[in-house]
Amino acid sequence: MSDRGIKKWAPYKTLQEQDFNLKGHKENVEKIEKPLISKEFAEEINGILTNYHGELLTIEYYRNGKIYVVKDYIKKIDANERKIILLSKKVISLSEITSIISSEEDIL
Repeated sequence: MSDRGIKKWAPYKTLQEQDFNLKGHKENVEKIEKPLISKEFAEEINGILTNYHGELLTIEYYRNGKIYVVKDYIKKIDANERKIILLSKKVISLSEITSIISSEEDIL
């Protein structure tokens, strides 16, 4: 549905249920598919995480149809649970990561 398709219903947002449905529809329209990463790229990400020594990282990850970007330091890498825990207490699954940029390296 085009942007106009959603806008034309805006005057009818007075009903709470309809407002909820319109917001949900807009979120579903904006969702994207998870980007695929190559085996080589996954190995590069693994290399950055394996050789991590406290530098600031910019991590791009996919969750619920959206791409998020966070700049933070890693507090813990949990290999058993396959996740990383950042200093901000945000938890990111390794399978969600689409890109990592180290302050010492170029964009991967």
